[in-house]
Amino acid sequence: MNENRTIKLVEIPIGGKGGFVWNRLHGEREDICEALSKDIADDRKESLQARLRSVDDALDRLMSGSYGNCSKCGASIDEAKLNIDPALALCLDCWTGEHGPVSSSLESSDVVLETLNPFDTILLQTHNSEYRLLLLDPTTGRALVEGGDYLVEPSEALLRGSAAPGYEFKSGVIRIGNRLEMWVDERALLTSPVKSVHVKHNAETESVKEISAALH
Repeated sequence: MNENRTIKLVEIPIGGKGGFVWNRLHGEREDICEALSKDIADDRKESLQARLRSVDDALDRLMSGSYGNCSKCGASIDEAKLNIDPALALCLDCWTGEHGPVSSSLESSDVVLETLNPFDTILLQTHNSEYRLLLLDPTTGRALVEGGDYLVEPSEALLRGSAAPGYEFKSGVIRIGNRLEMWVDERALLTSPVKSVHVKHNAETESVKEISAALH
């Protein structure tokens, strides 16, 4: 049994994009397990356990070499969708066939990245900091971000979504009261809880230079 475990570890991707995905999934898995170790409501526990199963299944697919292919029909899953949620197991057609139109379970104040336009600016105030996010690609969440203690100059980032202890992760969504998770230089950054969020559409968007000037 120990021998089998060793063989599996050898097959784990440790470099390149595979390693990046592996680290993202493992990081989320650790966060979920930590949340499950706390005293949380049964409905939240069920959601987290379901997400944990999805993450574990994605890790298994990554090890077997089938990651990125639909578990039902075998077709390729859109890479942009995987960048937002690396645990996706079904292509859009198969997901719709099994579940019907995707239910957003969104709140009225939520900002859904996919509904925005390239070069829209998201003004974000958290409990500890202020951020400006110049959205480059709403589909993937790619953006230039400045603010907080670490991003003193505009840096390219991948906006993953919102997280809160004991709640299911919201991919591609910025939610008040939750922490925004973003990836910068293959490192996960988690803001303090969001207090307010405002979108300036591209007609009124500032340039990157103006964003920098406004924060200094």
